[in-house]
Amino acid sequence: MQKIIGLDIGSYSVKAIEIINSFKSYEITNYYYNVIPPIDEIDPNILIPTCLEQLFQENKLGADRILTALSGQYISSRLIPFNFADPRKIEAAVYSVIEDSVPFNLEEMIADHQLIGQLHDKTLVLVVMTKKSFMQSFLRHLQQVAIDPKIVDVDSLAFFNLFPHINTKPNKLYGIVDIGHEKTSVCILQDGVLRMFRSINLGGRYLTDFLARDLELSYSEAQRLKHRVSRILTAGADISGLSPEDAEVARRLSSAFQTLAKELGRTLYSFKKWEKTPLHKIHLSGGSSVMQGVDRYLTEFLEIDCEAITIANSNLKINSALLPQLPSMIQGIAVGLRGVTSLKRHSQINFRKGPFAYIQDYESIFRWANLACKMIGFAMLLMTISYAVKYFAFNREITSLKEHFKEEFLAELTPELQKKYKSGAFPFAKISTDAQSIIGDHTQNLNRAIDGFMQTNADSGALLSLKEISEHLPAAIKINVVEYRFETRPDGSGKLVLRIEADSFDIIAKFQKSLKEMPLFDQIEEKSSDSKPGAEVKVAVIEAHYIPKNKPLS
Repeated sequence: MQKIIGLDIGSYSVKAIEIINSFKSYEITNYYYNVIPPIDEIDPNILIPTCLEQLFQENKLGADRILTALSGQYISSRLIPFNFADPRKIEAAVYSVIEDSVPFNLEEMIADHQLIGQLHDKTLVLVVMTKKSFMQSFLRHLQQVAIDPKIVDVDSLAFFNLFPHINTKPNKLYGIVDIGHEKTSVCILQDGVLRMFRSINLGGRYLTDFLARDLELSYSEAQRLKHRVSRILTAGADISGLSPEDAEVARRLSSAFQTLAKELGRTLYSFKKWEKTPLHKIHLSGGSSVMQGVDRYLTEFLEIDCEAITIANSNLKINSALLPQLPSMIQGIAVGLRGVTSLKRHSQINFRKGPFAYIQDYESIFRWANLACKMIGFAMLLMTISYAVKYFAFNREITSLKEHFKEEFLAELTPELQKKYKSGAFPFAKISTDAQSIIGDHTQNLNRAIDGFMQTNADSGALLSLKEISEHLPAAIKINVVEYRFETRPDGSGKLVLRIEADSFDIIAKFQKSLKEMPLFDQIEEKSSDSKPGAEVKVAVIEAHYIPKNKPLS
């Protein structure tokens, strides 16, 4: 059994969702929150950690794992299509692609990615980034109050984790809209595949500020009125049960809420233009979504069925005492469910990597590091002794090889030349020079033999294929051919099998494209591809059909 805490750090309150994860099921057992007081004179970077510390201490919270998320307001994201679906190829290519498409220095950013799914024969990959300086500050403030999260996700993307627990129909688009204090998060999925997530910088605070400005009230008084009335009016709504003062507050809240609804409508409209598919239903959550009439207002305004979110799944249990507070818990639940091992589809983003990687046991790491240093020192000593021994052994071997070379050289000479060399003490350099001269003469004879060979094999499919590739392959495509096989058929055609090595899968893809443009080949097919063990080199086996064009060797 494992205790997980999903930590929702908002601008209005900090919330902790306690999840007990057992072997076959998990249960949301407790919900804790602490409202952040609206004190303008105190830096939020001081106020929020203080509220978190109070939340953990007063409720004696502890967990095997703590998970949290960054606000979508502080991240940048890109959706990148790839022509291939192999995760290893994508891993090797994704960061070089975003380096050319983002307007800032990637060295100042921390990034993570995950595969989203297939769309129009393309593999969609989501890349999210945030500034290293922001991530460093975020973790530092948490660690000051003894909170060290294992996973740092993106809040609006974390709603991805909820969709396995929402009733959906095949081929239908569903959205979660979480109306928070300072922002509204939107997450849209179809058949378990993420289609879009976004944060809109409007939320419940905008409604309070609107009331305070229109009614000339303090922020605290406007907040009190909003919570008391807590109603959004739709067309023709019956307000006979409201006092004149409350009716006026409800009208002004509705006017302010229209601005938020318009921003949400723009976001969904742009998504619809891109996807060409309307949303089937929107599930509402967040503290501001509990105001009376919000679901009806958005249903009429967006012309999409909107309802309060409900969670139901055989593996998910919720303490019945927590159900009335469910809308306010949803963000924390979404974050906490990331730590539940039984989920098959979920957000895979985690900014705890690289310099911000989560390390649970520093003492153990240091102990292993100390042992590793000792082992490396001992290995270096052994290597030094080994190199000294090999140095003397190689010197003896070189002397022996020179003597053997002389013997072999003299054995290849005519008896007359043998007498010449044996009659005097010739240095090895002299023998080496003479040997090179003899080899040069032999090379000329071989070149003549090669010319004869080329004339004899002028219509060889294997050689013509090799010549075709050598002449037409662009110089920018650098590959190594480690295996070249050619099977000639009775009609003069043939089957070419190449095993090649390159620095990246992208180069291999470009080589295949170039091969398809060569007139002597068709039926180009990649049989296999992989990374070479122990190296950064990529290996692929490619087959092609050779078609003779009566093109002789020259």
